[in-house]
Amino acid sequence: AGTTTFAVNLAISLHQQVKEDVLLIDGKMLFGHVPLHLNLRTGNSMTDLIPHLGMLDQKLIRQVVVQHVSGIYVLPSPMSIIDGQGVRPEELFHLLQALQLEFPHIIVDAGSHLDEISVTFMDASNKIMLVANPNIAALRDARQFMEVATSLSYPMDKIMLILYGAGKRLDIKQEEIENILKMKVFGIIPADGDQMRKSLNEGVPIVIMKPTCPISRAYKGVAKTLVKTFKSLDTQEGEKPADGVKKRAKRFFI
Repeated sequence: AGTTTFAVNLAISLHQQVKEDVLLIDGKMLFGHVPLHLNLRTGNSMTDLIPHLGMLDQKLIRQVVVQHVSGIYVLPSPMSIIDGQGVRPEELFHLLQALQLEFPHIIVDAGSHLDEISVTFMDASNKIMLVANPNIAALRDARQFMEVATSLSYPMDKIMLILYGAGKRLDIKQEEIENILKMKVFGIIPADGDQMRKSLNEGVPIVIMKPTCPISRAYKGVAKTLVKTFKSLDTQEGEKPADGVKKRAKRFFI
């Protein structure tokens, strides 16, 4: 729950941290809401790029992605259900390969539905951010997701647990959650229903609408920790690429 809100605000916070291009992909082939959260009106979508997979270049990619006032770039999901159903996992994988050469940081909002498309995003990602509410139903789903992740041979350190909408009186405690899921919490986004509803209704992300409120500070904290993760990944990958060779993006599935 809350994947789109989390992805949008994290992408903006990350851009503010690194001062580099960040691409936010609306990865839900059906009923994607990223443009709605950002009040973006565009007819462009990833289906404008898929027919050109063999010849994608910087110019074409930049013509399709949309830049938000915050500075981040957005690639909307298909405009219609028919177009969304027509996207094949192998096409999506090749599209990601092209986009990662153009953008140093990519965040994907893939929602909470597990299918071939979301698995494709997970396979292509450096990290998977598992966004869950601190309640029994969400934790049950999260535990089932972890079982799926194990069956897909994902290493445990590929998955980062985010508690979203935390701080309510009846929430399950962090220590219990970590014990149930056998993993540490990577970040916590506090609850504040009224502010978040206003943010969505106005199409202005909370980190822009109220940059100093507790929720915005929490997003900035997660972004700072991600930057440290980037540095760790760079160390693991070794030396910088040779001249003329673009560095692969740090992609994050949400």
